[in-house]
Amino acid sequence: MLHDNGTLLENGPLLVPLDGSLSAEKPLQVAEAIADLEGNSISVLYVSSHQLAPDETASRIGLPDEWVTRVTLLNAVGEPAETIIRTAEEINARAILMSTHGAGGNLDTPAGHVTLHVLQDPPCPVYVLRSALDAGTQVHRLLHLRRIVVPLDGDFESVRSVEEAWALASRSNARLLMLHIVDSSPETARAPASPVFMDYPRYELEAWQDEFLRSSFAMSGKPRSANMIVALRVGDPGEEIVRYAADSDCDLLVASWKGRLSPGRACVVQKLLEQATYPLLFLVSRRPDAEIAAGPRPVIEADSRMRRARRGIAGPTKEERPDADSGYAAEAQRSA
Repeated sequence: MLHDNGTLLENGPLLVPLDGSLSAEKPLQVAEAIADLEGNSISVLYVSSHQLAPDETASRIGLPDEWVTRVTLLNAVGEPAETIIRTAEEINARAILMSTHGAGGNLDTPAGHVTLHVLQDPPCPVYVLRSALDAGTQVHRLLHLRRIVVPLDGDFESVRSVEEAWALASRSNARLLMLHIVDSSPETARAPASPVFMDYPRYELEAWQDEFLRSSFAMSGKPRSANMIVALRVGDPGEEIVRYAADSDCDLLVASWKGRLSPGRACVVQKLLEQATYPLLFLVSRRPDAEIAAGPRPVIEADSRMRRARRGIAGPTKEERPDADSGYAAEAQRSA
């Protein structure tokens, strides 16, 4: 059962779990920057083995006096990760803010077990900050969002991050940097190896970029914005995403994933947790079990342009180039 020191808010607060192992001041500063960006209140959660009075809860986490009236203080009993997830559901949290490690955590791992558990099954988006980073720099990035990187591979799961990033960019007037990686290892590639210019070589990268933006925003249901670009890189997805985001001096990276950390999976997520020098926002996007059992999801697409874009083929559709068939026919006649 969840207890607090006031009335629970119903407008989607930012949930900040604190265990008292680190100073509360820095994560609260980061939380305030996110809350300012999203227009949220802040709820601070302390998980304990038995119920505590509000004063003792504040003492356990080292809550500074000036923050007592600025946050909703929560105390819940249970296993930390499961309790964080349950509490986020109970208060209808807009997002959760986690650090990768607590005090004394093993920095040789991408993140502590509590953070990894929450990341795999959260009821809402999860902001993650690497514990090794300077909190002041991260606060500055979030308060002055200029560039938001969104890695995409063209499927419906990754497109969910477009919706989240679009909303944040709209509030902050930040630029969206939409990044597509062509995996250089075909045996592990999930995304289509695009762009492909086999049929009409004159349609080059600019045309493919326009198609990629068109299809991504059509699937997300959000209108396209002029303040965005799409970039293409070839190589290992994790390494290229980390490199591109750093080279772009991004202030936030928004990524959607399937929430599976079994061996051989989530290599990109783990690399971001290990190497990112900017705040991360993760969204778990899974198809319901009933849909998975029913087989591949039918994709309703507006026209053949989008079908081509999802295959990574740039240029106009067959219907948009009426000379195509006649040209091929003429070539066939000449060959004959």
